[in-house]
Amino acid sequence: MALYGIYGRHEIDQCPWNNKERAKEVIEIANSDFASMLPNYKIHNIIGQYHSGLEHTFLWILDAEDPHLIQQFVVDAGMAKFNEVKIVPITEFKGVVVGAKKIHGL
Repeated sequence: MALYGIYGRHEIDQCPWNNKERAKEVIEIANSDFASMLPNYKIHNIIGQYHSGLEHTFLWILDAEDPHLIQQFVVDAGMAKFNEVKIVPITEFKGVVVGAKKIHGL
């Protein structure tokens, strides 16, 4: 299992709450069959989809194999059309603790 975060943000005028065209696109994305798309991008699971409406940001957490394929997923799903997106490997807090113990011999 490899965890990745998709961090995104958009400008206020591009927010689906403020922009009818963007609202239509978000609804279309939400109505698409993500489950059938995921294997094409070696995404095993979408663990969470979190959004901060008034900050115009989001974080999706994925269990996936390849960040380059995640990038293509973001483009193909339409999220990159109006969002600035960053894809980063992430770990659970317990992994940070294990790593710190190993590095420092604790």
